[in-house]
Amino acid sequence: MGADPTGGGPGGGERRLGLVGAGWVAHQHAAGIAAACAGRARVVAVCDSDPAAREAFCREHPGTAAHAGVAGMLAEEGLDALLVLTPPAVRDEVVDPALAAGVPLLVEKPFAETGARAAELVRRAEAAGVPLAVSQNFRWFPEQQWVAARLRGEGLGPVHLLEHRSFQDRPQAPGVWRAREQRLEMAIFSVHLVDRLQWLAPTPPRTVSALTRRDPATGLPGEQLSALLVQFEDDLVATMTSSWRARALPVQELRVDAEGGSLRARREQPMHGPAAAALQRRGEAVQEVVFDDDGPTTRARLSYGASTAALLDALDTGAEPVHSGRDNLRTMGVMEAAYLSAARGGAPVEVEEALGGVVLAGGGAAWR
Repeated sequence: MGADPTGGGPGGGERRLGLVGAGWVAHQHAAGIAAACAGRARVVAVCDSDPAAREAFCREHPGTAAHAGVAGMLAEEGLDALLVLTPPAVRDEVVDPALAAGVPLLVEKPFAETGARAAELVRRAEAAGVPLAVSQNFRWFPEQQWVAARLRGEGLGPVHLLEHRSFQDRPQAPGVWRAREQRLEMAIFSVHLVDRLQWLAPTPPRTVSALTRRDPATGLPGEQLSALLVQFEDDLVATMTSSWRARALPVQELRVDAEGGSLRARREQPMHGPAAAALQRRGEAVQEVVFDDDGPTTRARLSYGASTAALLDALDTGAEPVHSGRDNLRTMGVMEAAYLSAARGGAPVEVEEALGGVVLAGGGAAWR
């Protein structure tokens, strides 16, 4: 069995964290945890089937125990939470023993291969009483938090339109696992943008229309361009366009149009460089704030580290994580419906179908 989820945190010492996967993203999470969770949690173990990867991780992070298998790590390390950082195709073999051991989970996005599998995983985690959170780390960026706080606290009235655009030149190296994926750009990157849209929307998504395009020059099977149109329960419309084939003029921009005014968050690169956010009420002057880029440590704290910190907050209080699997069903439902729609030439697809018959209810992320 895993350690008591209430045993760490305030008055109980640091929580013990294990990482499954020792690749690039594991180093980002480790840096984020060190920056955002000092005194609350620390990485004590890492598991990877590749000896070179786990040994390299342990050299960079001294004091971390290396394991070749998940079962051994869970049995020997007394973990308070497990971060699952593997590609989606091998998640089940990691998540299943963690659920059996009762160890809280933070799973990299997308947290399942399909919408129906995501819904099943949430059901199983809740039946086991195991907290499940999803590392949608882009929602923690400071300009995004600023926009969300003002949308919810400035009395702007009903939201009419959400728009997210991302344009970057992002070639994919052959030979890595991503080069074999049928689901590429949306599953790896713009699932973050979809998550921001559903996070800001007051009601659940209902239908999605989408088109995707490959870059023939790369020979990769997965898409490198995605365009979505989402309708929410209250008739709110959201659009998302994301391209890895923009050869110049990169930009990342979120726009919110509400009855009383508009909000915008903007940066040039997806994860680094300065950012800006703005609010303008109808007929009034623009309020703008700029967020400097303070370097990789701060970036890690504000993204990867914030996801772990939010899970720790939930474990401290016994509340559902704000980035729970149940919340993320809205994100997974939109992404799955988008892939189904694109396969059908852009025809609208119900999110209920994409989640295997689950209907997202009310203003939250529960199912009826």
